[in-house]
This record gives sequence, structure tokens and C-alpha cells, in this order.
Amino acid sequence: MKIKIIYTSLTGNTQEAVAVLSAALTALAAQVEVFDSEDGIEVADFFNDADAYVLASFTDEDGQLPDGILDFYDDLTDFDLTDIPVAVLGTGDTTYADFCRAVDVLTDQCQEDGAQLAVPSLKIELAPDAAATQEIKRFARQLTQQIAA
Repeated sequence: MKIKIIYTSLTGNTQEAVAVLSAALTALAAQVEVFDSEDGIEVADFFNDADAYVLASFTDEDGQLPDGILDFYDDLTDFDLTDIPVAVLGTGDTTYADFCRAVDVLTDQCQEDGAQLAVPSLKIELAPDAAATQEIKRFARQLTQQIAA
């Protein structure tokens, strides 16, 4: 099974969460491709040739999507994701009122475009600690089980 992950990270927290996810998926025999959204991958190229797709982002201080994934998000609007399995995770800081709002924004847009939410979205406080690492591994197991079903 092949899973593609696209992420944006500023402080490294989301990048670290993606690394944990990628390792967990690989341990579950998935072939994983990881893309930094700032490298400019097109939506049509990303949502191609995989069994599932993961979007990962932090949330800007003002509760918005960060600039690093904004172009991808804009192109995602009205893109046909009918029945495509998608999962979303993100990192944030609970001291902000809009904790991990980017996760909700990405999830909502994918569902509006027809995507099948493969697993419940995952929100992580800052960098993954031991508990968050276990949650990411559970997320990976659920995702691979859902794809295999």
C-alpha cells in the first residue's frame, strides 16, 4: 500500500510528527512518500497514484492556515476528491484560542471536495511527546487498517 503525506512546518513540530507517522506507516509495510508543501507540489500531482493521502499542518497564531500550505489549499478548493481516502493531522499550541484550527480547515475542505475521511483527524500539542507518539502510531494503524479493509 502506498501513502503520500504533504506537510508544512515552521518550528519543526509538524515535521517531527510527520517523521513519526512515516516511520510508523513504514513499520506497517506501507510505502510512504513525504512532500514539503513549500516545494510546490501541485494538488493533481499529489492526489495521484496512492492508496491514501495525509495532510499535515501547524496553525498560525491567528488561527489561519500557514503560508507554507496556503497555495496547496487554494488549489484544493473545488478539486474533485470523491471517495479518495484522506487523513489530516496537525500540531498546535493550546495557549492559542484556535488550537490546531488548520486541521479543521483542511479536513472540512477535503470533505467538501468529496474525500472520504479515512480516520479521525489528529491534533498534537507542540512537538510529539511519548503520549503523542503513541497517538500517531495508533493513527497510522487505523489508517492502514482502513485502507486494507
